[in-house]
Amino acid sequence: SSTYHGLSLSLNRRLAEDFEFAVNYTFSKAIDDASDFSEQPQNPYDLRADRGLSAYDQKHRLVVNGTFDLPIGDEDAPGVREGILTKIFKNIELAPIVTLQSGQPVNPLTGLDSNGSQPWPFSARPAGFGRNTLLTPATAVVDFRALKFFPVGEHAHLDVVAESFNLFNHTNVSQINPYFGSGPTPLIGFGMPIEALNSRQIQFSLDFEY
Repeated sequence: SSTYHGLSLSLNRRLAEDFEFAVNYTFSKAIDDASDFSEQPQNPYDLRADRGLSAYDQKHRLVVNGTFDLPIGDEDAPGVREGILTKIFKNIELAPIVTLQSGQPVNPLTGLDSNGSQPWPFSARPAGFGRNTLLTPATAVVDFRALKFFPVGEHAHLDVVAESFNLFNHTNVSQINPYFGSGPTPLIGFGMPIEALNSRQIQFSLDFEY
């Protein structure tokens, strides 16, 4: 069984004067006793002991995105001679996306069938730990898109596009080591990062519209 409670807030500015943006924030909590079909209870006779944060719980999530044109080379100002900088920076559209979110729950495990209940995958937790009581670190991602178009004739134009994902190459941990071991003290590496989201990626493209 599972429950979800959430609050979503949005702020939007419609396109005007070559500028628009959107801000979306979600505050939520998801609770369950199993998050997927392969998850087994630590004790099949006490399912209540496995009730805790869902593996998909996301307490905070903020996404900010926008689109705007550089105010250079305004077509509404005819008769003005264009300099070299104006020719370079006119007809450029920028579109950033910023995503910030809190960490997600991770289930601490001994890594063995410590309780002798023969589940698979193993579900035994170290003493003193509840289900999904570990958290991955918060993540922050900045994606960025820049487009410059070149008019071709009266109706067509060529777009030169550059896109970057994780622009600042920030290390965003997506998984930590959940294995404590069966002893009274944790194994080396318990709770340490073992997986991360994609590093910075940059791609270019050409689009012709007519």
